[in-house]
Amino acid sequence: MSQLAETWFAFDQTHRPARLWRMRNASADGTVHIAHSLDEAREIAQDASLVTHAASDGLALTLPAATADLRLAPKDGVLRLAAMAQTKPHAWLSAACVRIKGFLELNKDWDGVLCLPGFDTTYWVLISANEVVSVLGFVTSPVVEALSPVALDTEIDRDALVAPLQDVMSKPEALALRLAESRSQWQNTALNDARAHSQIWGAALGAELAAARAYWLGQNIALIAPSALTAPYKAALASQYVPFTEADEAQMTLKGFASAYAAYTQSS
Repeated sequence: MSQLAETWFAFDQTHRPARLWRMRNASADGTVHIAHSLDEAREIAQDASLVTHAASDGLALTLPAATADLRLAPKDGVLRLAAMAQTKPHAWLSAACVRIKGFLELNKDWDGVLCLPGFDTTYWVLISANEVVSVLGFVTSPVVEALSPVALDTEIDRDALVAPLQDVMSKPEALALRLAESRSQWQNTALNDARAHSQIWGAALGAELAAARAYWLGQNIALIAPSALTAPYKAALASQYVPFTEADEAQMTLKGFASAYAAYTQSS
């Protein structure tokens, strides 16, 4: 039996909740474990190979870089996929690299921009000739989470989201004003939880789309978002009449880990 055929585990700690998949023959076998930390993932994996994304002090490819060069390397008893780094504006892509690699493995020679919403950072990633050319990173989700009265995965009211989005896109200096207005209306019961949440998302995404305009305007767009973050980004892109392809985030993650592991075992 080849090494690739052995059971191994893929761990994505950046998702909520963190996901640990049991893998076999380069595919998930349907078993997803709860593992809140790398130590817990190690305990579950036991002697099997454990694959995860780069640590903050790990190997990083400097952009522009080819996704084929994103390889696994052993560190601290686990196999970690290389990160990607950009100097200006500064960016460090770790878990996002797994999803980028998975998407491009499934969509050969695809050119355009990937929108990768994350619970920590959202990345807009320019892809050309199977290389990551440049990225922009935004802390939109943490801003919404800090200011919204409800959870990130609360149902989105599209109408409530679009108005502040349009306002902030045309007047980015109004961001803090719109956020304060929504919070004040909610505190005084003029807005229910869902509408307040949607307005805060709209204002934050208005600032993001205004800053990322060169990345999405007239580009071929693919959205790869965890389910909790999909609705606001879909509403925001639709409000600007931006055509986009939606890719399954879990599938892209699994494909990225699996292709990296296959390449590692073949070279070992």
